[in-house]
Amino acid sequence: MNNQAPLDDKSKLDTIITDVSEGINDAGNTFPAPSDPVEESNPKQVVRYLLWGLISVVVNLGTFFILYRLMSLNYQLANIVAWFLGVQVGFWVDRVIVFRHKSNTAFQEMLAFYGTRILTYLIEAATLWVGISLLAANGTGSKIVGQILAIIGNFIFSKSFIFKNRAK
Repeated sequence: MNNQAPLDDKSKLDTIITDVSEGINDAGNTFPAPSDPVEESNPKQVVRYLLWGLISVVVNLGTFFILYRLMSLNYQLANIVAWFLGVQVGFWVDRVIVFRHKSNTAFQEMLAFYGTRILTYLIEAATLWVGISLLAANGTGSKIVGQILAIIGNFIFSKSFIFKNRAK
């Protein structure tokens, strides 16, 4: 007692599929296509870099403080762990929020980002060494001075090399 007609007729099924496909194709894009990146003024990026960059600085300083002060880890080892975590957070914050960079080369950019951060890490490590080992200064104070130098260098490298909007 089946009242439904069998779908033996392939042309009916093909017609339904074609109609649905055409309806989907005619609907257009749901989301707007990404526009070409707009070159922003430096002051806007600097402000975003400083404000949002505080996240990576807090991660870096917080990790350093926990490892060096609370866990009594060697300051250079504590610094490298803090550096790694801060750089990883910094990459995503800079890429997505600060420079609003869109590309399909995130992994290549991350490698370049780490490469430039190694240079500023060496500057920071040297600042810690001079501050703590040579001048017997406070470790946290030396870390802050090193961070300031690193922040300036990191912005220049990120803006000029890593997240630079290139003509297509």
